[in-house]
Order: sequence, then C-alpha cells, then structure tokens
Amino acid sequence: MDIIKDASQNIASRLTWHTAGRDQAGIAKELADGDDIPEVYGVGEAGLFDEFFYFLDHFGFKDLFIGLDPKSKKRESPISFIAIIYIYLMRIVAGLKFFWHIDPVILHSQSLMRLLGFNGRQIREGTNQRGNKKTPVDNSEKEDEPGSKIRGPVCPGFISSSIAAITAKSLEKMFNGAITILASHKFFPKKVHVVLDASEVESTQRCVDCGKVSKEKPPELRRRKGRIRKVVETVFGFKIWVVWDPNSKLPLALRFTTIEVADVTIAREVIEQAIVNLGDHAKIVSIAMDRGFMDGTLLWWLNSENIIFYIPAKANMGVYDDAISLVDTGNLQTREEKRGVGAGKNRTFVTDRWESAGIKELTTAGFYGPLGSGSHENRNDFVPNPINAVVVLHDPYMENNPNIKTFVILTNGPVDKPLKVYDGYDARSEIENTMFREAKQAWFIEKPPVNTKAGFQAHAYLTVLVMALTTAFQVWMDQQDKLEMKGKETGIRKFREKVREENGNQLIIFNKDRYAIFFAYEVFILCGRNVISPNGVPQRITKEDILRKYGAPLLE
Repeated sequence: MDIIKDASQNIASRLTWHTAGRDQAGIAKELADGDDIPEVYGVGEAGLFDEFFYFLDHFGFKDLFIGLDPKSKKRESPISFIAIIYIYLMRIVAGLKFFWHIDPVILHSQSLMRLLGFNGRQIREGTNQRGNKKTPVDNSEKEDEPGSKIRGPVCPGFISSSIAAITAKSLEKMFNGAITILASHKFFPKKVHVVLDASEVESTQRCVDCGKVSKEKPPELRRRKGRIRKVVETVFGFKIWVVWDPNSKLPLALRFTTIEVADVTIAREVIEQAIVNLGDHAKIVSIAMDRGFMDGTLLWWLNSENIIFYIPAKANMGVYDDAISLVDTGNLQTREEKRGVGAGKNRTFVTDRWESAGIKELTTAGFYGPLGSGSHENRNDFVPNPINAVVVLHDPYMENNPNIKTFVILTNGPVDKPLKVYDGYDARSEIENTMFREAKQAWFIEKPPVNTKAGFQAHAYLTVLVMALTTAFQVWMDQQDKLEMKGKETGIRKFREKVREENGNQLIIFNKDRYAIFFAYEVFILCGRNVISPNGVPQRITKEDILRKYGAPLLE
C-alpha cells in the first residue's frame, strides 16, 4: 500500500524509538547457548523508533505525556494511556494524512506494537473480544474464522476518543513543560530573536464547536474577465498562535482558539507564556510581527520588557506618511549580493540590491503608549511617545512587484543600520514557510482524529510538539555523534550509516519484555553457522567476536 510506503519514508526521515527493555548482551548470549528464538522481525520502522523513545525518556518528556491522561473512563482499560499516546505520536511522525490509516500502517505492524509492550496474541486477536465480529474476507474462508489475520491490539476508535478526551489545560501544561525542558538543556540560544504569527487551521462546517469568519477572497481567486470582483467567503475552523525561534526552528509557546478571534487578542498572552517557558535559561531580545498584531498597548508593553519589536506600519497611519516624507533626512544604507540562477552552461549571475533609510523619533504614532488609540490623543496636553521607522526603498521583492506600496517598518530599536531592522523583520517569513506550511502540508495538522474542537485542539498541540521534538532530537543526535568522535561514551547506539543502509539487513528479536537488534549475519553466527562474507567480503567473525562486541559473557 502507498500509505505504508509513505509512512516508512516519513519515519525514516524524522526519527527512531522503543518501550520494551533492550538487552543486547543477554539475548546474544541466549542465541549463542542454543536457545530457541521466541520472535523475530525485520527491523524496519521499529528500529527507527528506538532512539527517539530513548530521547523522550532521557529528558523527561515521557512523564509529561503520562500527565495527559484524562482518566475519563468509568471502567479501567487494559491499555495503558502512554501506549495510546505513543501510537498517536507514531501516526504524526509517520505523516499519515487520515487518522484511520493508523489501522493498517501502525496497529497491524507486529514490530511496532511489540515495542509498545503488546504480545503477539494481543496484536493478532486484540486485547478483548469487543467488536470481534466473525466476518470472512471472502467465500474461501471458513465461517468461524475472523476476517483479518492481524486484528491489532486496540481499535482506532478507542484511540481517537482517548485523544479527544484530553483537556485543554493538560495540553497547555504538557506543551509548556516540554519547552521548559528544551530551554533548560540549552536547545535555545541565550538571546532569542523570535517571530510571532497566527495561522488558521481550517475545518468543515460540520465540525462540532468550530468557529467561523467571513473574509474577502484573494484577488487571484476572484479575477474574472479582467475585472476583480469583491467576493466574501465564510471559513470554518480554528486558529493557532505560535512564538517561534527561526534559529533553532523550535516553538516557544502555543495558543489555540476558534478562527474568528483577532490576531492581536491573544498576542500578549502567548508572548508572556514564551517568556515564562524560557525562564532564566534564555531571553527574548527581539520579536517580529505582522500588521495583524498592530496595537499600541502591546508595542508599549514590549518596550517596557526591553524587547525590540519589528512591525510594518499600515498605509492609512499618519506615522506611515511621516516616515516616507522624512526619507531624505534618514540614515541611508545599501547592500548588494550576487547569486547564481540556473545550472550548468545556462547558469547566470544576478545582483540583488537592498536600500533602506532609518528615521529616528517620529512623533506621529499617537497610539504607541500605555493607553493605545483613543480620544486622549486629541487632548491639548497629550504628548506622543517617539518611535523609530525604517523605509524600504528597494529590495528584490519590490523589483519584481513595482506597483506595491512602499514598505515601512516600525521599531523601538536603533535604526543607525536600517538593513539590520529589515533583516530582523524579514525573518518573520520563515514561520510561515517553515513552520505553518510544513505543519499543514507534511504533518497534516488540519486532519484531527475526530471532527470536533477537542479533536482539533489535541491534534494541534501534539503535532506542533512532535515537530519540535523531532527537530531537537536531530540536534541532540548530532551532539552525541560529536561526543563519540572525541572518544566520549554517550550511552546509546549512533547512526553510523544512512538509515536505510543501517536497518536494511538487521533483525529485531523479542523475548517477552526484552529485545535486541542484530545484523542478520550475527544471528546466523550466534546460532552456529559460519558466514563467509558477512560484510560483502571474505571475513572470519566468530561467536566470541559478537559476544565481545555486545559485552556478553564468553562461552566456556
């Protein structure tokens, strides 16, 4: 099936895991002693999940997931909640577009389910008889035989209802706790230059408790016969706010609500949460935001927190016209960079040029203050607070779109080098291109387990968190590799070859709640057969060599 193949590729590119206890030396010794092999599978995705589970447990993320248990079931379930969470995390990592794909891809995978602690009988027959209808697949099967060779230890419906039962408070606590852990282990730089943005997570009209908002369609969607008609559409769904670090590619805080809530409404709340999550481990020094967050009280509060802001002025503001009129008096800065276009013989070089002017202490932004916009601006004794601005006179985007309005960036930071302000705001585009677009197109954040607000909320929090954890995991793996190169013991197996090459000729052997991963030739040698070319060339590898490799007692 294509979904299984795609899931395998996603898992391979995102990480590795485990829940059963690893006993490489013990199982190697048992094989060498001639014991029977209880269960054996190709490594595949099971081996890839191995390292990631170690990462979650090592840093304490597993305890946070356990805390999500809603404990809403009147009757005790034989399935532990952490197993439910791990199955759902597997769904996210595998990039399964539709929730119900977990049935053939994950729940029917014997190696993945064994890693979560289910035995072979539970995987084939389920953990109870509820819903076990005897419906043959075709006429060739006997009437008293179940319709599927592998039933799976738990049904998808139970997983979806369990995920949707997680409370909003628990999700926020879990997410904030995870970011605090990442900050305490220095996954963020000491000085963080963040971006803030909100993104719509669309649902259907049938979604329970969803919000709705009416908005005008973009011009390219409503152009007809050379004319642009005003067309308003109603969109249903939700919205997420994310404070994001473009340097580490990690979120600092997340908020979720219905789609009609204005961007600026939750802006201060989510920024304050980001500050709390970082604690004393790191500090937000600047923030880039879009026009939707234009609010004088918010900007004044950021200034009081010694956070530099970068936000574009709206064209109907007095400070916008004021900044443009004072361009000739500002600090002018230009920059040119060459870049290649095309490849081979057709490769050419073009020169991109940037030009901007910085203007200090403009006094036409009356909204910039503790009271924001209001009638107090018309009082005779009103004194506006000065604000700085950078006017973008030229950049590559303007070159390709000559009819756009001049871009003006407001800031409370210095404008002696205006292109530094330009670059500070330009980083804002990364959250849209790297964070939100990936979340929707590759991680399917708009495909919850159930079509309700609770389902969307749990899926949004878990998806953004897993995106962050896989990013942090890759950084951590690189750090472990560097430590190993220096001769330091890291305590885990490292990737020394590409993922597919490493796992393509490996087997995973289970013995009750223990498992071990071996190269295929190692299993044959431990079982008493000689392999002439174990690595593709003639080489003599003995049982003792393998036992010594894994620290197992040598044969007497």
